[in-house]
Amino acid sequence: MPIQEAEKKNLTDDNPPETRRIKSSPVEVSPPETGRINQKTSTNYDEGLYERFVLWKDQAGHSYGHIARMISRSSAAVSNYVNKNFVGDLAAFEKDIANLLRREEELEFTAMPRVFCKTAAASLLWEIFEYCDRNCDMGVAVGPAGSGKTITCNEYKRVNRNTVFVTADIATRSVGSVLRMLAKRVSGTPHGTGSNSALLHAIIDRLKGSRRLILIDEAHFLTWEAFEVIRKIHDCAGVGIVYVGMERLYDQMKGASGKAFLFDQIYSRISIKRDDLPVEREDVKNIAASVWPGLGKECIDFLYDKARDKGKFRTVTKLLQVAITVHRDYERTMGLELLKEADSFLVRR
Repeated sequence: MPIQEAEKKNLTDDNPPETRRIKSSPVEVSPPETGRINQKTSTNYDEGLYERFVLWKDQAGHSYGHIARMISRSSAAVSNYVNKNFVGDLAAFEKDIANLLRREEELEFTAMPRVFCKTAAASLLWEIFEYCDRNCDMGVAVGPAGSGKTITCNEYKRVNRNTVFVTADIATRSVGSVLRMLAKRVSGTPHGTGSNSALLHAIIDRLKGSRRLILIDEAHFLTWEAFEVIRKIHDCAGVGIVYVGMERLYDQMKGASGKAFLFDQIYSRISIKRDDLPVEREDVKNIAASVWPGLGKECIDFLYDKARDKGKFRTVTKLLQVAITVHRDYERTMGLELLKEADSFLVRR
């Protein structure tokens, strides 16, 4: 057939050119099916799960690669999820995230008892935490060792997941170490190398407007310079701060040492304090019941007497732990005599 006639035939063909190209193509092209894709896109994340995951990731300090290995996914998938650019079966991925959080989320709170007993002392501490949380204010909570300060901090953090909870110690008390510790707990803040000034301003920028609460346990270890850095974060970021520690913490601030004048800027910002954490018989009874239900009045009276001495509630739980161990290992009857014997094992001053 001549070329001119072939071109003429093509132009007068009944089939549209687009259809003809599809038919002649070796790959079949189908029109899109609007009802075929049921998987979630980045616009319909489970926001509650997403916020829990990001908060846990930042607080745990895990990299994308580490988390990817924990859920058998790629680090790119984890990164895309965090940045809300996830492509694929989002529902299945969120199921993996939910299972991860179910396994890992509470591991941060290993010091928390199986059942939290809200003692009278814990209720007073909770009031300070809530007040400073709500009003972005500064407070101090002091009490003797064993009165339940750390356990209450852990529980408040568990209930209020947005709280930044850190613990100072003899090795974590200077400006640099405190800033790095806070940076690890604040979402999106670099906590590697860099000057203290850069790190401070990065934390402030990240916390500004968040209205979060920072709980600092064992604050009596902090240096004056560390207190000043935390004050700067409070002033510039507008977040709540609660210092929790031993009695000497507040004494130092109000003038018990020769350097009290250094704390004027901090002391003048404290709006609420608690230094009267009580030990009540009903609290001892509830703690004992959470560890070993059914102890009689004589046992509770004995434990209450021990709780009013040094060690407070911690002495009660330690004493019960020793007694329960002896009871199970040597089949001894759980009662007053065994508690007295367990008490003889504990260190006394």
